[in-house]
Amino acid sequence: MIPLKKNIDLNLLTCLDALLTEGSVTRAAERLNMSQPGMSHALSRLRALTGDALFVRSGNDFIPTERAQALAGKVRVGLAAMEEIFSEEGPFDPANTAGKLTVAAVDSVGVLLIPLLAQALAKEAPMVAMHVRLPDPEQLREWLAEGECDIALGFFPDVNPELHGGDLFGQELSIISGPSHPLRGQPMDFQQYADSTHVIFGSPFSERSPMEGAIDQALKERGIERRHSVQVSSMLLVPYVIAASPHVAALPTWLARQYADMLSLDVRPMPMTHPPILIRMLWHDRTHRTGLHRWVRQLVRSLTRELARTEGAISVAHNIEGTTFPGGM
Repeated sequence: MIPLKKNIDLNLLTCLDALLTEGSVTRAAERLNMSQPGMSHALSRLRALTGDALFVRSGNDFIPTERAQALAGKVRVGLAAMEEIFSEEGPFDPANTAGKLTVAAVDSVGVLLIPLLAQALAKEAPMVAMHVRLPDPEQLREWLAEGECDIALGFFPDVNPELHGGDLFGQELSIISGPSHPLRGQPMDFQQYADSTHVIFGSPFSERSPMEGAIDQALKERGIERRHSVQVSSMLLVPYVIAASPHVAALPTWLARQYADMLSLDVRPMPMTHPPILIRMLWHDRTHRTGLHRWVRQLVRSLTRELARTEGAISVAHNIEGTTFPGGM
């Protein structure tokens, strides 16, 4: 273990956070009800401890250095840990809790769970605001650790061992095609599927989603490579492209059936054996013990079980209360 430097005043973390937030010694001092000389002295001590200028002048601007920018997320995590350590533990009261919840959810999970989660929050925790965004699987650990999101919901085959989490439910896949596909209304075997042209989806962060990657890998093991004729950034665009083209695409079965009547789509089972797409909920130790986030995670599990009972759209994972990788619920 690397020894800590002696005589470190933990209040300096609060000063650094204020400086990073305000971008000004004067405003940072006002934020913490300190004198400007006092904040300037704190900055001098921070520079000595870190061995970096942290902030430099550029005209009238007060710009953080690369080192200061790199420390920003760690500072937030450290302050959250301090608040947790020294705050009084008491029963969590969602009705009287104000806060913000950021959820990174893939499209299919968003369509299923986010409306129900919004409804439950409005009823039980009306002062909690929810922000929903698409996840970037490559940056998920950093996002969860640094506060870019609080929980992530999606198909994440490779989970960083630093993260907590567990399986929520499995989604079977089906193949969809539109009125102009040559096999309209007919069965489709594996070779016909492989010979078709395909629509795939990714996200703003990647051309290919983890689900599409899993399908491509399964086909590669059979010596087959799909012809990717159209690539879109959202799963929810796929049915509309399919309806207007001669291509095929894979979607979660429950979602494919929702669009089938509206867009006159054929829905067929996958012409090859493929395990269900396993949806997971992930979070970081930063939020592991906080009352709001523990309550929300339990709410997500309850909503998942209710969906499985009432809609039959998904199959709840057996270890919904457990974990499948290092971390823990």
